[in-house]
Amino acid sequence: MNLSGLIPYVAPSPTPEAPPAPAPTPAPPPRPGSIGQWYAELQAQTQEPPKRASGFDSAISGLRQNAEGAAMAALLAFIDTDLGGLDLGGRLPLDWVAAVGLYALSIRDAHKPDGFALDLRALGQSATSIATYRMVHKWRTAQKALRAPAVSQKPMNAESF
Repeated sequence: MNLSGLIPYVAPSPTPEAPPAPAPTPAPPPRPGSIGQWYAELQAQTQEPPKRASGFDSAISGLRQNAEGAAMAALLAFIDTDLGGLDLGGRLPLDWVAAVGLYALSIRDAHKPDGFALDLRALGQSATSIATYRMVHKWRTAQKALRAPAVSQKPMNAESF
């Protein structure tokens, strides 16, 4: 029995393909007057390529800052030796006064493009370093004096052993 004519051959029908995925859409531009637009405009105005300092520029800047620190230390040392201390009248620490004054001047001069804000801040940092050294030295000396054992008035020699 030949059944070949009873079941007709049907070619498989092509399967429907999935529709292509939609392309990603870019984010919509910020609405006029929005914070996003303000921020984008601000970023566009302030985007400058960063200036890279050369090794020579770095060396010159470091040399200047070290010289300023040495000048502040020398000035305070002269005041200390010639005026009998850095505390004016025993009450007013000149190193702290210099640190605060120079810091305030650096803030006042900060908005000027050719100002001395960086130099004033470096000098103030030097004065702060000296003042901090004096404070910590005084505190540590007092702490060690409290813990020092009582010293015998009797001289020690080989016979006392």
